[in-house]
Amino acid sequence: MNPQVFGWEHLTYLAVFLVFAVITLTLIKIYAREEKVQNIIVKVVAGILLALIIWNRICICISNQSWTYIIPNSFCGMSSLVLSLTCLIGKKNNAVMHFVCHVAIVGDILTLAYPDFIGQNPSLFYPNTISGLLHHSFGLYLCVLLLMLRFFVPNYKKWPNLIIGFMAYLTVGAFEISVFGYGDAFYINSPILSGTPLTIWIIAPVFAVGYILFFVIYELIKKRNFRKKSINSENTEPNEKSSNMESSDKSIKETPVRNIENDNASSSEIIVKNTNKNSKKYKLKENKK
Repeated sequence: MNPQVFGWEHLTYLAVFLVFAVITLTLIKIYAREEKVQNIIVKVVAGILLALIIWNRICICISNQSWTYIIPNSFCGMSSLVLSLTCLIGKKNNAVMHFVCHVAIVGDILTLAYPDFIGQNPSLFYPNTISGLLHHSFGLYLCVLLLMLRFFVPNYKKWPNLIIGFMAYLTVGAFEISVFGYGDAFYINSPILSGTPLTIWIIAPVFAVGYILFFVIYELIKKRNFRKKSINSENTEPNEKSSNMESSDKSIKETPVRNIENDNASSSEIIVKNTNKNSKKYKLKENKK
């Protein structure tokens, strides 16, 4: 029997990868403090993702007996390719991330939750199946890693990047359909799930609404956290001022006493020295006599 969505193979794979992701991300959060180390980790994960998407496309080319399928024709496949390359070549928080990370997170979560390709072979480790699961998993993993390390910081002012990215994907899809003879690409002609109307012309507006709602919630959370920090800082400042005043008062009270003590000590030493000198002079006079 072939693997099924929400079957034991599917759920076991998700459980194993979830445990792996939680443990490794926690260790990275604790021990990877330096930016140089973080940069190396990001590039290593991006390299793994690039290898996985290339492996997946080669498997698809072999099964379709055509090398024209080497270029991804889905949002998740293209996002895995673009995300891995932008992490390997580009700087952190670059313009491409403000499109591809949003698409990759949504696409990878939906695909891992409902991988409709999982039953194409009796074995879960069929190359097309396992490479597809892995590149979706590591695409999501890399996005979470970028967010955790602040290599990608969401910003609603970068919304034009989303439109430019979508237009670029659709341009590639139109090229694949017209030149390579793909039956469909990026869900331009066919729905993402058979029997539904979910083509790109419906997915794009729904995604845009979700994008807006995400940033409304994100900005509200940011403002709330900022207010908490400002209130905490205001509460700590009076305490610091009072402690500084107390320490200054103590120093003012202590310093005169110390000076008086030092002055008394020094004056007494001078008197003793003078008396010693006078006694010596007196003794010399007596001896002369």
